[in-house]
Amino acid sequence: MKSVLVISGWAHGIEHIRPMGNALADRFDVRLMTGSDVLEARHLPEADYIVTGSMGGLLAMELLPPRCQKLVLISSTAKFCADEGYPCGTPERILKRMILQLQRHPEAVLADFYRNVHHPYAHTCASVGEPLETLVAGLDYLLASDVRARVPSIGIPVLLLHGALDRIIPPAAAEWLHAHLPNSELKLFEDDGHALPAHHFEDVIQETLQFLQKAPDDE
Repeated sequence: MKSVLVISGWAHGIEHIRPMGNALADRFDVRLMTGSDVLEARHLPEADYIVTGSMGGLLAMELLPPRCQKLVLISSTAKFCADEGYPCGTPERILKRMILQLQRHPEAVLADFYRNVHHPYAHTCASVGEPLETLVAGLDYLLASDVRARVPSIGIPVLLLHGALDRIIPPAAAEWLHAHLPNSELKLFEDDGHALPAHHFEDVIQETLQFLQKAPDDE
């Protein structure tokens, strides 16, 4: 049985990715990891396939294990922060402000973050259960992360799923990845934002299964 590693994004724990893991478990040997655990270890275990997104997508591209044969990136980017040469990112000042505000009003910061994550759908903020220092470490990583130089060397098939209304990572970031990855497919969800598995769960699972189970001759 092929193995699948599912990795969560920033401020998302195991409970956020467990439904996806359960949906894949009857066809694959599934392992779940939080993005914060991967960031702390700076290592990914061997897996045939990886399904992840956002901060997890950056970590997967940076730390891609040799055995990995396919990669599914949901709401992902090669560089989280925008600069003069890469406009399809978040301004650095937003992350720096979040780091400062986490020290004073963590609940408000996370509530605002989740509202943007789930736009255009309503969402009630839930407790993350991660220590403050872990959240700050994730934001520090996102401030510095940049895997653009690595992207052209990722020769395995990559499926890119992205929401056209994403307020966290603009869809232009997925289009940049699609243009620079040697072997990629891109599907845009016109009526959704960053949290695709939360609001288009069945569609995301169907696209993922179809991609992972596709025979090499069909690619």
